[in-house]
Amino acid sequence: MSKNRREFFRVDFGGLIDGEIRREGWEEALPIEIENVSAGGLVFYSPEEFPMDEKVECSFSILGRPFLLDGSIVRKTKKMVMNEHGVAFTVDQGTSSELFKQLNYYQIRQRKGGLDEE
Repeated sequence: MSKNRREFFRVDFGGLIDGEIRREGWEEALPIEIENVSAGGLVFYSPEEFPMDEKVECSFSILGRPFLLDGSIVRKTKKMVMNEHGVAFTVDQGTSSELFKQLNYYQIRQRKGGLDEE
C-alpha cells in the first residue's frame, strides 16, 4: 500500500478549467489550463515553460468564486507541445481555508451530479 504524501485533498475537474498566471515583475497575465487544485497548490498546462522556483500569481474561479493566489513553480514536465507545471501556494491560513471550503463544496456537488459545467 502506498502512502499519500499530500497534505490536502486534490480536486480533479474532469477536464481543464481556464485560469491565468502572472510572472513576478510582469504586467501581462498568461492564459493557462488548470487540471486540478488543492488548498496547497495546483497543476496547470501552458505552452510557456516556467523555471523552477519562479514566483507566480495564479487566478481562477471555482463555482463563480474568484481566487488570486501567490505561489512558486515546484515541478515541471514537458508534454508534447504543452508544459505541465506544479505550483505550491504561499497563502495565509484564511485564504487557504476559504479555498479548501470552496473545493470541498465543488467536490460534493460533483459527486451528486449537481454541476453544470461552469
